[in-house]
Amino acid sequence: METADAIVIGAGIVGSATAYYLAKSGLDVMLVDRRHPNAGGTASQACAGGVRQQGRAPEEMPLAIYSIALWGNLEAELEADLHYRRHGMTVVTDDENLIPSMAQRIESEQTLGLNIELIQGRQLHDLVAGLSPQILAGSHCPTDGHADPLRTINAFVEAARRRGARIKWDFPVEDLVVEKDRIIAVKSAKGSVACRHAVLAAGYWSQSIAASAGIDLPFVHIPLQMMVTARRPHALDQVLGWVGHGISLKQVPSGGFVIGGGWPGHGTPQTYQTQLMPGSMAKSARITVNLFPSLAGVPIVRAWLGIEAFCKDEMQVVGPAPGVDGLIFATGFSGHGFATGPGIGSLIAEFIANGQWSDMLKPFGIERFNT
Repeated sequence: METADAIVIGAGIVGSATAYYLAKSGLDVMLVDRRHPNAGGTASQACAGGVRQQGRAPEEMPLAIYSIALWGNLEAELEADLHYRRHGMTVVTDDENLIPSMAQRIESEQTLGLNIELIQGRQLHDLVAGLSPQILAGSHCPTDGHADPLRTINAFVEAARRRGARIKWDFPVEDLVVEKDRIIAVKSAKGSVACRHAVLAAGYWSQSIAASAGIDLPFVHIPLQMMVTARRPHALDQVLGWVGHGISLKQVPSGGFVIGGGWPGHGTPQTYQTQLMPGSMAKSARITVNLFPSLAGVPIVRAWLGIEAFCKDEMQVVGPAPGVDGLIFATGFSGHGFATGPGIGSLIAEFIANGQWSDMLKPFGIERFNT
């Protein structure tokens, strides 16, 4: 049987980052996944690539700020072009009745240390040229941004490999082997790997794997849809969101506009098969044009889906597994885990190396559901 100090199950953003930081700390690490992260159907495919701090729950803000600080040096550290752009994010509204609540949120986030401000009227339209005239105000965070999810994941995987991590594709983990209340191995139809630590970062599929150790993860699966337009001349630096309309919009370096925001599709977790919903696509496109009118008539050239794990309180489960020493959860990110993935990976690696669990991660333990 092969052995490793730590095995990371799931090669999305959180798993690949965790494997990298573990390998960087000098541990013998193995990263496994059922296929390659580009294979499709998973949360990594549902990710719009937003690297944001604003709009998060207060208990998540310290982690987000810490993570975005890491992003500033990631391209140099990983020796890769992640298409990372830190040009800010503005979440807008066209409803004057929502401006007071937006201002209240901004004030709360400022007290948590976030650089964010309320921008209205001409100042807003000067900042984000091309916005619909109906837009009245927005919350602007200049340190938010975006990156390419698959480029980032692949960069973490390759950087982990360079640090000595072993990578196993086509290794779908089925069972966690627990003996005397401690993880001792993970089992797949392709074989077993003995380990002292296991990090479960397999998205919605973490639920069935955790069940093999008698632990229930309170997840539901939600397939989310993404679209990208044909290439256009550069027109948008910001990431845009629109309160109450379920839209995120960004222009990537290649020129296409990526449209996300949580629009649903169909998906079957057991087979990883997904199916687009044309009605959902059409509504998403219409709202996008209402936000950024110059996109009218620009064709959609690609659309796809990924299956996200949503926890019942829409917050991630990150922490040591109760009753199973050596097992750590890092899963269930409910549509907002991309930006914090590097930070979580770094902090989990620190915990495995020195035994100290970060205060930034304490709100996310599964034991919160037992209170």
